[in-house]
Amino acid sequence: MVSILILWGPLAGCQSTNGTGRSLAKNVKITRFGGYTEFTLRERRRDQESGVGAGTKKSYERIMEESIKLETEGYVYHPNFLEFTLAGLFGLLQQDFADEFNGRQRASSDTGSITEFDLSGSFFRRKNYPGTVFARRYRSLVARPFQSSIQTTTTGYGFVWQYVNEKTPTTVQFNDTEVILEPLNDQEATGRQKTTEFRFETAYKFNAHSALKLTYEYRSQIEEPFKLDFETDEITISHRLDFGPSYANRLESEVNYFDQRGTFDIQRFRWREVVRLRHAESLNSWYRFELTDRMQGTLFGVPPIEERAWLLTGTLEHRLYDSLVSQLTGFAQNQKFGTGLTVRRYGTQANFDYRKKNRWGTLRASLRTGFRRETRRGGPRQLEAIDERGIFNDPEPVRLSNTNVVQSSIFITAEDRTTLYIQGRDYSVRLIGDTIELDREPTGGITDGETVLIDYIYAIGGDLILETTNNDITIRQDMTNGFSPYYRFRRQDQKLRPKGAGGFTPDNITGHLGGLEYRKGPVRFLGEYEDHKSTINPFRALRFSADWTHRFEDGGMPSVRARWSDVRNGEPKKRSLRFLTVEGRYRRAVDRNLTMEAAVMYRNIQDSLSGDDEGLDVDLTLEWTIRSTELRITYEWSRYDDAFAKNESSGLFVQLRRTF
Repeated sequence: MVSILILWGPLAGCQSTNGTGRSLAKNVKITRFGGYTEFTLRERRRDQESGVGAGTKKSYERIMEESIKLETEGYVYHPNFLEFTLAGLFGLLQQDFADEFNGRQRASSDTGSITEFDLSGSFFRRKNYPGTVFARRYRSLVARPFQSSIQTTTTGYGFVWQYVNEKTPTTVQFNDTEVILEPLNDQEATGRQKTTEFRFETAYKFNAHSALKLTYEYRSQIEEPFKLDFETDEITISHRLDFGPSYANRLESEVNYFDQRGTFDIQRFRWREVVRLRHAESLNSWYRFELTDRMQGTLFGVPPIEERAWLLTGTLEHRLYDSLVSQLTGFAQNQKFGTGLTVRRYGTQANFDYRKKNRWGTLRASLRTGFRRETRRGGPRQLEAIDERGIFNDPEPVRLSNTNVVQSSIFITAEDRTTLYIQGRDYSVRLIGDTIELDREPTGGITDGETVLIDYIYAIGGDLILETTNNDITIRQDMTNGFSPYYRFRRQDQKLRPKGAGGFTPDNITGHLGGLEYRKGPVRFLGEYEDHKSTINPFRALRFSADWTHRFEDGGMPSVRARWSDVRNGEPKKRSLRFLTVEGRYRRAVDRNLTMEAAVMYRNIQDSLSGDDEGLDVDLTLEWTIRSTELRITYEWSRYDDAFAKNESSGLFVQLRRTF
């Protein structure tokens, strides 16, 4: 099959009609025709040897694909009537997967066909009623270093129509998308997400300073294997009014109704008013009032949440040229829940940002000072956080934003909500005071820098008064010679009455952070020391980092990046953590046809709580191009050892493509 595809390339290339405008039928013009034939091979091996007597695991996977893709562009009658693009990919697929655990072997294989397409057409592009229709299907393969790869197939279709009018602009959109995630290991569940969306948006402009807008959105979503199934309707009516001298002031009004039915129901009504006033060239203010009434079901069997709340905020801002920006903000909020629990908050904050050029460079300074009072009255109440976003950046943990979390309720998925992450395999949970911290397991499915969605139950309530005072001072001098010394002081004082109420632990903080950064051309160095005194999570940290990138005359481009930190946590949860990563890359065009790239990353963690671990990743890539033929070969090797197991993974990717 491979030889047939390679031979087909030159023959098909002889029929290319790029730019010739050949006519296939009356009033149908083809402006471009092309494509490619392709062969790809992916192989991955993974070995895990337990360090605690749990046995050994081995797995192997191989995927071969042979395909041909055809692409064309053209128009019907005239480009402004219907302009289209058509593309289709067809081929054969062979998959092999095998694993072994303590001598017990299991193997599976599968063959099938490949079908991808991308069809779109644009109507009346230069008229005031243009439209676009589309249908697409594409696949991708995600290689996970210590787990089986996942094949993702996405199929979608829809349309967009616009009415371009200065008085009543209107847009109608429809989109239906289905995503299938198939792990090569058939012991893992297949994921599915189907989303149907419809949006209608129109406006009526009374004049240049007054406009009314209506938006309606419908959404249907099914997610498996998590058994999420719901439909939503949302209507928003908003109005904008510019008024005052030179129409410099603005009033924005909005009424929103949201209704969700399915796995958990939500009904929400929201009324919002925002006023922006310009008192002088350097003096502005804005005010916001918001009223919310909601009834929300839950995922974990918690009684439905009934809440009525209002929020009022106001900000006054003054600008002294470009040197000093001063802001004074005040707010008041009241929440009343159906169980009788009432939460009232009010506070104020002042911000000052100063910037001044001097003989040494530029001085930057900021001051934040604020006070906040929270009063809770009524019995305890369990609430639910849904889709709270967290980002895992090693070695920093993700801290949940609410306290008194029920640990067994924590539910973490990938951002697309199709991959479930498991505690112990993908992440670990650590309780510090009344807060929860999450750490990524390097051999799990969560990658460094990944954003995840977190659901959980947390408790509030009890009769208490919490007062919080914050002060934050930062100063930095950016010098012309590349050096930038900086210092930050942070102080937080919390008072709780009565003590121990609501299971809440006040966090009194005194923090000092000082550092020095140097930037010069391709070089950057950073060193800093932080002393963070806290009643919940005190620590001292020393951090260093360095970056260097250079381009040689022969075309080679090396880069080096290193990070080192030493963090010592005190009571109540003593911990010592040392973290080191070193990453090097080199890319060079050997000649105009051949390019090579190599990357190496070393990682070492010494953790007094979870134990020590060490890892090494190596990637090698060769890219060769001659005329219409491209060859890409990539080899990857990873090793990661911790107190529980030794993990090794390797992968080979070969891609041969011939365009025509």
